[in-house]
Amino acid sequence: MRKNLITVIILAICIINLVFNILLVFVFMPSATKTNKLIGDIAAVLDLEIASQSSGDSSGFDVADLAPFQLEQGNPINLASDGSDKVHALQYGITINLDKTAKDYSKVQANLEASTSLIYDMTRDVIGNYTYAQVIDVEVQRQIKEEILKNLKETFNTECIYSISFYNWVAQ
Repeated sequence: MRKNLITVIILAICIINLVFNILLVFVFMPSATKTNKLIGDIAAVLDLEIASQSSGDSSGFDVADLAPFQLEQGNPINLASDGSDKVHALQYGITINLDKTAKDYSKVQANLEASTSLIYDMTRDVIGNYTYAQVIDVEVQRQIKEEILKNLKETFNTECIYSISFYNWVAQ
C-alpha cells in the first residue's frame, strides 16, 4: 500500500511540474519573443550603420586623391545688418578641394585658376547674407560651406569639386 501511495504522490508532483512548465511557457514566451524582436531590430540597425560606413570606404575615394586649390585671403566682406547699427565684416581664405581622379579635373582646375574673381564674388554673395552672430556659429559655417559648394558645382558644371574649407576665418 505504501508503494502505491508513493507512486501516486510522484505522479501528482509530475503533473504539477508539467502544469508549471506549461504556465512558464505561456507567461514568458510573449516577453521572450518581444525581446528577441528588439534584439533583432538593434542588430539590423547596427548592420545598416556598419554597411553604410563600409560602403563609404568601398567607394574607393582616398584623401590622397584630393588636390587643394587655395585662394588667398580676400578683402573683407560686409556682413548683413543685425540691427545694432554696427558694421561687421568677415575676412577669410578659402580652399577648394578637387578630386584628381575625376574626368574633368584638369579642365576644372584651369577654370578655377581663371575665375578667382568669380569665386570671390560668389562667396561674397553667400556670406554677405549672414549676420555677425550667425557667421561665428559653427553650424552656420557648415551651412555656408554647403551653399558655396553647391553654387560652385552648378557654376562649373562638375562633380570634381569635392569640398571647400575656410582658413583664417575672422569676423569683427
